[in-house]
Amino acid sequence: MKVLLIYPPLTLEERFGSRAGNAGGRQIPLGILYLASAAREQGHHLRIVDAEAMRFTARQVADLAADFAPGVVGISATTVAFHRALETARQVKHAMPQVTTVCGGPHVHHCAAEVIGHHAFDYAIKGEAEIGFCRFLRALETGESMDGIPGLVYRDNGCIRDNPPAEFIRDLDGIPFPEYDLLPDLRAYNPPATCYRAIPVASVLTARGCPCHCTFCPRNMGDSLRVRSADNVAREIELLHRQYGVREIAFADDTFTFRPDCARELFTRLDEMNIRLPWSCKSRVDTVDADLLRFMKDRGCWQISFGIESGDARILETIGKNIRLESAREVLAECAKLGIQTRGNFMIGHPGETPDTIEKTIRTALSMNLGSLVVTLNTPLPGTRQFEECETYGAMDVSDWARFNLNEPVFVPAGMTGDFLIKKQREFYTRFYFRPRIMWRFFLNLFSGGGLRRLGSALRSLPYAMFGR
Repeated sequence: MKVLLIYPPLTLEERFGSRAGNAGGRQIPLGILYLASAAREQGHHLRIVDAEAMRFTARQVADLAADFAPGVVGISATTVAFHRALETARQVKHAMPQVTTVCGGPHVHHCAAEVIGHHAFDYAIKGEAEIGFCRFLRALETGESMDGIPGLVYRDNGCIRDNPPAEFIRDLDGIPFPEYDLLPDLRAYNPPATCYRAIPVASVLTARGCPCHCTFCPRNMGDSLRVRSADNVAREIELLHRQYGVREIAFADDTFTFRPDCARELFTRLDEMNIRLPWSCKSRVDTVDADLLRFMKDRGCWQISFGIESGDARILETIGKNIRLESAREVLAECAKLGIQTRGNFMIGHPGETPDTIEKTIRTALSMNLGSLVVTLNTPLPGTRQFEECETYGAMDVSDWARFNLNEPVFVPAGMTGDFLIKKQREFYTRFYFRPRIMWRFFLNLFSGGGLRRLGSALRSLPYAMFGR
């Protein structure tokens, strides 16, 4: 069967907010790549249209779909992109009324009934979909019942059928590598300007699931860590480097260092393959120590993003971020000593937040040895504990999913206003970056690789990086 998978046409301004659009980056859509690899292995003819990277409109996507004439069109949807996914589905249905449409992605996992309530979508599929999607395609071909297909949601004689989600895949090595050949030039993808040094840069996921219990995270991949083998990950990196010319790796795991033994084994295997690329990752300060950081630096790690979130211990406890700020200081100091650049991720507007706790967070960030930071507005996403409890702590506006870009005040703690949160976000950026040491590091980083493209991207991001606007 011919299958078209679509990543919807979201602009950077829509993804990150009008103020932060120039500071954002485009990531490889690993979700639909994994789905494509699973379906292709079953003999289906796949095509991918990444409308965001290719800057297509929904109408252009529909025209491409009509030319390809697939039997099934799958559209991925995050919460912030759902309105574009829906617009695309409507355009596709207008161009091909008989085509079968299915929606998947993080938003569907927790809002499947809402999604299938829109008749532009014939089906929706929740959770890890590699198995369920392939069974769905087979059922369409053979006329089998949809009843037992895990995670499938659909309309049936006026009722909504909501099948139980699939069990999480334990053997991640059994999933074929993402189908990178279905993408346009990999140079269309890059993180924010200060988060890479060489292009093409590819995202690689080494594990799924997270055992932490942060109240702002939907944990769509479950609460237990499932890891790929070192050899499996190394072979994917080898493929990216030797066949696709990738020059840098950005590990996409929420916490790459949960299993230090796995990281050590991976880079030992890459050494044996004679592959040495610069790389970056995301981590928690309570999962690294000086010995691991030295190992990472020796194996090419040049930047680590740490989720610190708040400078107030009470807020950290409230949001389930069980880290010690003193440990964060020690880890950041060790990174600076080793020459690893650090990026701190902070949020303001948490449940229970006050002007004093925001000020404390700003001062904490200023006192830490950070090279750069990102400040977002706390955004309770569907599926999070915060989403269920937010009205206890303040006012929540769920009238427009398009505002859920982490830079719009969709949640406002009691006693505050949305304008106040935006003002403090801007102040946070200004006070952090308008210091000689930080400005020097920022501009030095711009000339450390990546060429004129990276420099131009960085200069466009300056208003947001320096002023939050």
